[in-house]
Parts: sequence; structure tokens; C-alpha cells
Amino acid sequence: MGGLERILIEVLKNMDRSKYKIHLFIEDDCGKENVFEKDIPKDVEYKFLKPEKIIRFTEKVKQKKKNIIYKLIYNIMMVYEKKIAFKNLKKGILEINGAEAIIDFDAGLSKNINKIKDLKKIVWIHNSVPKLKKKRGKIERFGKRLGNYDKVVAICDDMKEELIKIYPFLKEKVVRIYNPFNFDRILSLAESKKELTKEELQFLEDDYMISVARLDNIQKDFPTLMKAYKSLKDKGIKEKLYIVGHGPSKEDISSLINELNLEEDVKLLGMKKNPYVWMKNSKLFVHSSKYEGLPTVLIEAMICGKIVVSSDCPTGPREILLDGECGGLVKVGDVEDFSNQIYEILSNSDKRKNLELLIEKRVKDFEASKIVVEIDTLIENLTR
Repeated sequence: MGGLERILIEVLKNMDRSKYKIHLFIEDDCGKENVFEKDIPKDVEYKFLKPEKIIRFTEKVKQKKKNIIYKLIYNIMMVYEKKIAFKNLKKGILEINGAEAIIDFDAGLSKNINKIKDLKKIVWIHNSVPKLKKKRGKIERFGKRLGNYDKVVAICDDMKEELIKIYPFLKEKVVRIYNPFNFDRILSLAESKKELTKEELQFLEDDYMISVARLDNIQKDFPTLMKAYKSLKDKGIKEKLYIVGHGPSKEDISSLINELNLEEDVKLLGMKKNPYVWMKNSKLFVHSSKYEGLPTVLIEAMICGKIVVSSDCPTGPREILLDGECGGLVKVGDVEDFSNQIYEILSNSDKRKNLELLIEKRVKDFEASKIVVEIDTLIENLTR
């Protein structure tokens, strides 16, 4: 349900079919949870690299891995899964006539990319490497693996500069290409209420601000958002806070909502295939991450005409919001600043109108038609 999957679908839909035949390899077959499978363009041949039954077995073992025997089995299964996936990938590539290039869209192939011969290799980087890898040894190993690609795509300028600073030897390989967005699709879905329940339709009638993110406190920092919202309630705001998403920190977030006595004001709406209708009907979009790549949801909210207040985390928000010119930027973890900036935007109609005009202009830089030309040029320069 993440931004990466939605972006991949847009790339696949917009690539020039007169130039390319595309084959898609997806690591995990999650059965009914393959929510984007139906969105894959019909002319794109795709294969799953790991069968669902193996994935489900590993998940069951993982739940019991406090037991030393199950922990051992789990470790064995993780190695086995990777071997199966790579074996199926190599077999799949051999079955393709005249394959010229491989695009590793989530860097999941980096450990084995040096074993793939006779293809041009491109990798996309979607997150801040130091924040993702954390330990120096892991950062250094990842850099060596990136050196096995012909081109490394960073999805924003901040990330490009960060990669070159950490890995100077990649300077000639790193390029910046923004994620492409299908404006017509997003705006159409923003108007669609056909899949909403009666209760959800009622929720839309309320005044609310919204956050759309994986429920993961390690990266998304919901405690800061909750405390900032509590401060806003104490200042007298009436708007509620809706959170769209699911993830490992759901129980912790629910507990904090109860602890702050916000049960009537904060709604965890769960996973939504169409978050845009929720964005469209909100008064404000809020984002509290500790780190990002290029946070897709910020751009999607802006396409829906929403003002964004985001943490100034590495990387992406500052670049998207043009140093705060077309949205609010808050120091990571600063509850008071977060609260104050939201309050000012909610209470200042002139500021809101000015920001909305700037947003309308800024989002045009992310239109799919423009971005896909850059992807096309990248591939052509490598393969001609």
C-alpha cells in the first residue's frame, strides 16, 4: 500500500510502448493482499518470484520465533526465500528474448546485482541511505553494491547530493528523476465516494486535518503529531485528526490517543486504497516523519489542493515545499513548532489563499508526462 508501489504503476503506465516491452518481476506473492495487481497494465508480463505458501509459512514461523527452534527455522527460511527469489529471477530473465536493461526499482536486488551479466543496470533509491541503513558498515556495503549499477536514480535533489557526499565514486552515475504523478487519476479518485460506508461518508462531513502514512513510529513519528494535536485542542481548534494507514505501531498509537484523551477527536481509519477522497475533503495535510525519500503523499495532497505542514526531515519535504515557500516546515520532533504552524494556517485565511496559489504552480513539476521523458532518456542513453 506504499507510495513506491503507486509510483511504479505510474511508471509502467506511462513508458513508451513503441520503444519498450516491459517485464515485471515482483518478489512476494501475497495472494489477496496484492492490492495493486489489478492496476498493472495489461500488456506488461509479470511474475512473482516467491510463492505465497512459502511466504505464509515463514510468517507463521516468525510469530513463534521466541522459541529457539522456531528462530532457527525462521533464519533458514529467510535465506531459502532469497535463494528461491533470485533463482526464479535469473530463470525469468533467460526466458526473455533480447533483454537489454534491468531496473531495480526498490534496490532489493543490490546484494545479487553483480551476478546478473550482459544487461545494463539501473537502481532507484527512494529513501535517505544513512537513515535507512543507520550503521556505518551497512552504509559502506550498500555503496559497494551501488557501484555495480550503471546508473543510480535519486528521487530528489537532496537525496542526489546526499548520495554523492557519502559515495563520491558514484558522482558520474547518480541522476535525479522525480516520481511521476497521474493528476487526472488522482483528481478523479478525489471526487469518488462510491466505496465509502455510511459511517465514512459522515466522517467526511466533519472538519478535519489528515495524515496518510504507514503506522510506524520509528520513521513516521506519530507521537510528535499526537502531542502537537493535543496542544491544538488545548488552544481551542475544532478540527479532528484522521489518520489513514496501517502498520506495526498501531497499538502504540492507539494507546497514546487514549492517554491524551483524544478518543473522540483522532480517528485511525486504517488502510485505504483511495486516500485521495480523504485528502480532498480535509482542511490540511500533516506529516511528521523523521526521514523520507521523496514523500509521495505530500505531492499527492498538494495535487488535491491541500496545504501541507511537514517535518523538515531528510530528504524531500524541504525540496517539495520550496524551503517552506509553499507549505509549513517544522523541525523534526518539535511539538510546539508543529502546533504553532498548523494553528497559524488554520486561523489565517489570507495565508491559506496565498499558499494554495503557490501549490498549484509547484505541483506541475511532478506531472507524469514530463517525468517519463527523463526516464526514457536515461534508458536510451544506456542501451543505444
